[in-house]
Amino acid sequence: MNNLIKLGAVLLLTPILIACSNKPSESDVVELIQTQYDKANSMMNDAMAQAGDDETAKAMSGMMEGMIPTLEKVENVSCDNTDGDNAYLCTADVTQTIGGTSRTDSGVFKVNDVNGTWVLTQ
Repeated sequence: MNNLIKLGAVLLLTPILIACSNKPSESDVVELIQTQYDKANSMMNDAMAQAGDDETAKAMSGMMEGMIPTLEKVENVSCDNTDGDNAYLCTADVTQTIGGTSRTDSGVFKVNDVNGTWVLTQ
């Protein structure tokens, strides 16, 4: 009888524990990665705009523009719990274009739940 009570408690608590440990969805991770690309591109564009209008600045801007990576897609997202309840280590295949060349690399990203918002921390 004691084992039956323990089994019942485990069966009752399992869905509750699973519901409390929601890992980030694939779309959450894709959005976080896209946001990082957007920030980097914005910073590069701001730097190029502040470089000035002389010929050297224009030439450098043209060279740098071709070096800015463009995110094409993020696939095969997988996240596993790490470092506590709200931290996840995620892997993904990231395809980007740099200088007209497209390539896919596997990346590792640490994602944390901070006050109900997913944050990319690594």
